[in-house]
Amino acid sequence: MRRKKDKENLRDRTYQETYDGDYLDSRQYMVVAVSLFVTHSFMELFYIWTGCTPMVFINIASIMIYVLSALLISKGHQLVTVWLMEGEIFWHVIFACIFMGLRCGYQLWLFGTFSSIFLPFFIPNLSKRPKAAIGIYAVCIVVGFETLVLLDRHDLLPTEYQVGDKLASTLYYINAALGFISIMIYTSIYNQRMSAKNRELQYVADHDGLTGIFNRKKTQSILEAEIQRQKETTGERLAVAILDIDFFKKVNDTYGHQAGDEVLVAVTSCFRRYQEKGLLYGRWGGEEFLLISPETYSYEEFAELLNNLREDIQSLEISSEGQLIKVTASMGAADYEESLNLDKFIQRADERLYIAKESGRNRVVSK
Repeated sequence: MRRKKDKENLRDRTYQETYDGDYLDSRQYMVVAVSLFVTHSFMELFYIWTGCTPMVFINIASIMIYVLSALLISKGHQLVTVWLMEGEIFWHVIFACIFMGLRCGYQLWLFGTFSSIFLPFFIPNLSKRPKAAIGIYAVCIVVGFETLVLLDRHDLLPTEYQVGDKLASTLYYINAALGFISIMIYTSIYNQRMSAKNRELQYVADHDGLTGIFNRKKTQSILEAEIQRQKETTGERLAVAILDIDFFKKVNDTYGHQAGDEVLVAVTSCFRRYQEKGLLYGRWGGEEFLLISPETYSYEEFAELLNNLREDIQSLEISSEGQLIKVTASMGAADYEESLNLDKFIQRADERLYIAKESGRNRVVSK
């Protein structure tokens, strides 16, 4: 009995990230709310003109809903607003079809509504509650549309406010156009938001969280591509260097890990000074960085660049909690040869880094 209770109390270690389905930002939601407010304001004039009294009052309620929606959006309650607006559109369509008939095409709005509500269903890691709500509402839209069509075909809709054939035809085309436009808008916004999120995820996957430069995996893939390009082209040189911050463990032990992080960030700021010259770089691990030579540089020019970089790092004055920290760096460089694969290419640079550290540090060994 005790074992079963302990099992039930175990912490959930999956740490699965969930998402609530909110794929628009507040500005976009506000644009939607204002657009629908304006649309319903014109519809109010139309209902008054046609003498459709029930829709006049129903549409007033719709207008008030969009006023409330704008207020909620300004307060940051976007998801509540989504369901409020989606519900308004659904019931407005139902009542408009009941009182004015399907000839006016209001039922076509349900296609745009369906796309707007169903697209978030496929968001990765969407949590169960919004996913279930989306599924139920999607079913309601389909059932509502099919029910309206079925009742209309059997003349069972209590349509009391008929409009002329010409006006009904015009309204049908207008509502059809609005339905297609809404689908295009929702799909476009959804794709833009998903593309933005994919770019964010790709950035996180490729960059080091502390320094903001490429991480080891991305840097290695860049170097592999450079080696492949080197095999396919002639006349260009390729070289790498491994940079190690001298006595970095001592910095952490003396000043704390926060200071160590500040040192790493400061050192990477020196790399960026050579970025326009074509230097590629990434964090290789811990206090080590991999540097890839500019494609137009000879090996001697690359060695000179590394020495300038070493002097830049030596001249850094890093302040952490009122304490001044001075650091230096050692580097080992290697020129690419056809007989070298990626591992041996990096190994050669690493061996020269070892020589630089053993021979006194704060130096570049390239031969």
